[in-house]
Amino acid sequence: MMMKKTALVLCLAIATTALTGHVWADPKPTKAGNTIAPVVQANQQTQDITSFLSKLQKSVKEENKKEVAKLISYPLNLINNGKKTLIYTQEQFVQKYDRIITKSVKKQLLNQKSTDLFENENGYMIGRGAMWISEINNRLRVYSINAAYNPYEVAGIDDPEEFIAYLNKLKKEVRANNKKVVAHLISYPLRVNKDGKATLIKTKKQFIAKYDQIITKQVKKKLLEQDPDNVFVRDVGVSIGEGTMWVSQFGKKIAVYAINL
Repeated sequence: MMMKKTALVLCLAIATTALTGHVWADPKPTKAGNTIAPVVQANQQTQDITSFLSKLQKSVKEENKKEVAKLISYPLNLINNGKKTLIYTQEQFVQKYDRIITKSVKKQLLNQKSTDLFENENGYMIGRGAMWISEINNRLRVYSINAAYNPYEVAGIDDPEEFIAYLNKLKKEVRANNKKVVAHLISYPLRVNKDGKATLIKTKKQFIAKYDQIITKQVKKKLLEQDPDNVFVRDVGVSIGEGTMWVSQFGKKIAVYAINL
């Protein structure tokens, strides 16, 4: 329940940030004055957004930067690490494409189903706020992107929130001495280094049998003291507890792959 509440708060926070400032391109005034008109007609929404989302996903998946650029409303409101930048042209978008369509943005977009879209008067939200789409000048367009900063990207980790959730879960289960659960949070073969010698732990069963020799008091202490905002990151992974553990992503799974005793 706490995770759901946190996710909801995060979505609302992202939405508030993304919709701040000048993000609409020449909005059409309504009869009431200069307020933003409703997004799209109710009888068009499902068909239009499904088609648009499919086209956007296809273009992003194929890395067709110019086609993606055509599906953007300019100036695009780009949020990166809490800071807002305006992208004014298709050429500028293509030039900065990799800094806009980050791994996290791409992942949230490609995983988005049209049937699961969150919708309000501001448009359609992709993922947890990675993108916002609305009808602008009678065409659906992406008008805001939250290219959330990912401090763990160089280590091969796609989603910073997933890493933080993983680290918190690892701490929780180690603190509770839940050996079987901790075993599921490991990548095998696990490399255990001690006194200049490396031992490979090949299975969960082997890990559980040697748990107390691997997750020692010192390893546990280092892990529980680790702040996710203050880790050392490099291309081989994320260092936990000054190199006591190393974490990386394997396919879709984040896991500990090495422990130094």
